[in-house]
Amino acid sequence: MFTPTATDGLITAAALSLCYHLYTKKNSTLPLPPGPKGWPLIGNVFDMPKSHAWKTFARWGDIYGRIMSITLMGQPFVIVNDPAIAAEILDKRGTLYADRPILEMANMSGWDRALSSARYGPQFKEYRKLIGRVIGTRGSMVKFYPVLDYQANMFLKRVLENPSAFDEATRKTAGAMVLHLTYGYKIKERGNDPLVDLADKALGEFSEITRPGAFLVDVLPILKYIPSWFPGARFKRLAKMYTKSCDDLAEVPLAYVKKQMATGQQTESYASNLLLDRDISEDRLYEIKWSAASFYGAGADTTVSVVTAYFLAAAKYPEMQIKAQAEIDAVVGLNRLPTFEDRDSLPYIEAICKELYRWLPIVPLAVPHRAMADDVYKGYFIPEGALVIANVWKFLHDPEVYADPFDFNPDRFLGPNPAPHPTDVGVFGFGRRVCPGTHLADVSVWINVAKAVAGLTVTPAVDAHGKEMELVADTTDGIITRPVPFKCTVTPRSAQIMPLVLDATSDAP
Repeated sequence: MFTPTATDGLITAAALSLCYHLYTKKNSTLPLPPGPKGWPLIGNVFDMPKSHAWKTFARWGDIYGRIMSITLMGQPFVIVNDPAIAAEILDKRGTLYADRPILEMANMSGWDRALSSARYGPQFKEYRKLIGRVIGTRGSMVKFYPVLDYQANMFLKRVLENPSAFDEATRKTAGAMVLHLTYGYKIKERGNDPLVDLADKALGEFSEITRPGAFLVDVLPILKYIPSWFPGARFKRLAKMYTKSCDDLAEVPLAYVKKQMATGQQTESYASNLLLDRDISEDRLYEIKWSAASFYGAGADTTVSVVTAYFLAAAKYPEMQIKAQAEIDAVVGLNRLPTFEDRDSLPYIEAICKELYRWLPIVPLAVPHRAMADDVYKGYFIPEGALVIANVWKFLHDPEVYADPFDFNPDRFLGPNPAPHPTDVGVFGFGRRVCPGTHLADVSVWINVAKAVAGLTVTPAVDAHGKEMELVADTTDGIITRPVPFKCTVTPRSAQIMPLVLDATSDAP
C-alpha cells in the first residue's frame, strides 16, 4: 500500500498551485519589471534570501533597476528600491494598492482580524476611523502628554534602578504607555507584568508570521488543508498556539476594562470611552476589541525599537551623546527634566530621533501592498494580485541621499539643506496603509530619548580584560525589527538625577 510522505504532499501541493496560477495567469503585451531569472514554473524560489531580505533586494536593485520583480510559484512580487517610485505607485495610486496580500499563516493565526493584516474594506476603514479619532493628528496627542511624560520619567527610574536591564526598562515603558492610553491599565512595577509580557509575545509572533518566506503555506495556500498530524505540518500546530496569543492580546485587556467599568473604577482610555455606549452591537464590540488591539501594536513596537537603538548609538558614537547633553543643559538646565514644552528648543534632540528612524528602521521592508486591479508603470505591467514591496531600508541607506548612510549622524538633518525626513520616505508606510500610530510613536520616541539624554550616560561595556566590547549596528530579522542584542554601561549623569526622577514620579496622572 502506498503511504504518502511529506515530500509527496509538497510536490502535490506545488503542482496544484502551479495549475491554478497557470490557469488564471493574465496575458499582457507588456513585461513585468526586470529581475533575476528564475526557474520554469517555480520562479525565484531558490533565490530568496534566508534572512534580512531588504539587503538582498537592495543589491538586486543595483543590478535590475529601482523597480524590479521576482515570482514565487507564479505569484509576482514587485520590489521598489526608490522612494519616488513608491510614492507614485502606493501614495498617488493608493486606492489601487490599498489591499493586503492573503497571508495564510497570519490568517490561520487570527491576525486577519487586526488592522495591520485586514483586507481593504468597510471593517478596515472603521478601524482606522476609530483609531484616527483618538490619535489621528499631532494635536490630538496633546491631551496624552501628562501620561507620556510620566511614563518617560518612570522609564528613567526603571533604568537607574537596574542599569544593566535598560532594554527591559524600554520594553516595559512602551507597554505601560500604550496599555495606559488604550485600556487605562497601570502595570506592575515589580517583576514582569502579565499584560506587557502577553503583548510582547503576541507581537513577536506576528513579526515571525509575516516574515517573507518564513512559511511555505504563504506560497502554497493549499497546504492549509493538510491535517496537523501530517509530516511537515508543524506550521498548523504553531498557528494554533499563535491564535491563542492573538486572542489573548485582544480579549484579556478588554476584559480588564469591562471589569473596571462594572465597578466604577475605570480611568479614561480609548477602550473605556468607546464602551460607554449602552447599546453596543456585537459587530461594534468586535470593532472596539480589535481596533484597541491594533492601537497597542501601533505604538509599542516603534518605541521599543527606536529607544533601544538610542542606547546603541550613544555607546557607539560618544560625540553625539556629548553634543546632545550640552543642548539639554543649555535649554533645560540641571534642576529639572525636559518636557514637551522644550521640544521646539531642542533641534539636535529632534535630529537624533530622525536619525534613529533612518539608521536602523523598524520596518525595513514595508508590509506588502496588493494590487487590486491591473496597472502599468512606465511600460511595466503590474498585474492584479501582484504584491508590491517598498524597500524602506534601501531608501534610508541610499548614499546619494544620505551620505555615509551606515554612520549615525544627526547633523544630516540640520542646516539649510537637511536630508529628507525618514517619515517622508516610508518609515510609517504608504498610502491607505500608512501606520495610524505615527503621531503616537513620534511623541513617545521624542520624550523618551530626551529623558535618556538628560538623565543617563551610556558607554560601551568592557570585557574581563577591560577592553571595550564591539558594538554591531544591525537588527534582527522580521517585519518588525529591533537592534541585535548588545551590552553597554549605563550610569546617571549626575547625583541630582535620581532625586529629580523620584520627585517627577511621585504622583501618577
